[in-house]
Amino acid sequence: MTDPAQHDPKRLIEQAFAMGAEFPGPAEDLLLSWMLSLPADANAPAIAAVLAERHRAQVADLEDRHPVRRLLTLLEQTATAGAARPQGRRGGRRGRT
Repeated sequence: MTDPAQHDPKRLIEQAFAMGAEFPGPAEDLLLSWMLSLPADANAPAIAAVLAERHRAQVADLEDRHPVRRLLTLLEQTATAGAARPQGRRGGRRGRT
């Protein structure tokens, strides 16, 4: 997972952060497009953590309300979502004894 092309196959995240203050948003649409471009077996939370760390300094001087800062926040939230996922199977007829 060290290859940047695996982290951002269509370079959507890279291009948004390269635009910086010029990025018009919406960040939510871009994040969804990025997630859909990942391979099915990709670990999106781990990749999101790498991307957030890589691009954090590029937007540090922008306001929190700016769309590209929102994208950073969404990547950070995606990264932490993996840790919050429940383990094991939940619910369903076969799960009951």
